[in-house]
Formats: sequence, structure tokens, C-alpha cells
Amino acid sequence: MDPDHELVAPIYQQIGKIIRHRIESGELRPGQPIPSEQALVKEFGVARETVRRAVAWLREQGIVHTVPQRGSFVTVDGAAVDPPVWSTGDEAPAYLRIATHVKKRIDAGLLKPGRPIPSEKQLCQEFEVSRVTARKAVEYLRELGLVHTVPRRGSYVAPRQDETG
Repeated sequence: MDPDHELVAPIYQQIGKIIRHRIESGELRPGQPIPSEQALVKEFGVARETVRRAVAWLREQGIVHTVPQRGSFVTVDGAAVDPPVWSTGDEAPAYLRIATHVKKRIDAGLLKPGRPIPSEKQLCQEFEVSRVTARKAVEYLRELGLVHTVPRRGSYVAPRQDETG
């Protein structure tokens, strides 16, 4: 289903209707990300601004919601539903899958409070991701209070809540 450049509806609305059809047909489910701007630009052969207008149009209708630096996701009855915080599914961003694995190691006692977590370089090698992705995973763990970072030394498992008390 390609946009028809000769139809009366603007191209961005045609693209929005195609995405909406994918959602209504179940191809894209609640909480799942819609394709990235780059993927939509490539798929439809349009400018990035056209794709942005299509996503904004869907957002105005309450069909999708956008999370900065993460993408746009299908809503549930017009309400924003982020992917699960701890998700290892293929639809989860790579940094979140890495953070999930590190958290599981912490929870299992394989990474103990005060001990280092794998370095960015080790995470890059283990998960075959870029340094930026590994850094984002560590940053996410830090935001959640699971690790702390010592500049030029590395990141360490934070003390458990019951141990700080």
C-alpha cells in the first residue's frame, strides 16, 4: 500500500492512514514502536518532514505517542503505553535489552554491590552493539539507581536499598 501522489489527501495523511491500517489490522500492536522516521522515509520515498507530519497527525488522533529519543509507540485506547521497563523482547531497544541482562545478573547475585559491572567495551563485544548503545544502557541503570559510575574507573553495582538503611 503506497501513497498516491495524485490523491486529494496530503501525502502525510495517506502515510498516516497506512500506519493506522497496520495498527487496526494487528500488524502493529499496542505498546509496540511504529517504524522509525528513517525506515518510513525509505519505505515511502518521501522527505523526513513528511514522515514527521504523518506521525504528528497520528499523535493528534491519539493513535500513537512519542517518547523523546526512543520513538513513537502505538497507544491503547488513546493512552500512552510504553514498552515494559524490563523487556528482552526483540521489539525492545538494544540498550534496554542490555540493561535487562545486567539487572538480571545483579538480581541473581552474579554482580554484587560495590563490584564493577562489565565495561562499555565488554558490553559492546558481548551484545554486538555500538559504544553509544552500551553507554545508554549503563546510563539507564544509573538513572534507576542500580549502578553508580566513578569517572575514569567504571560503573559499579549500587548498594541494595535494604543495605543502605
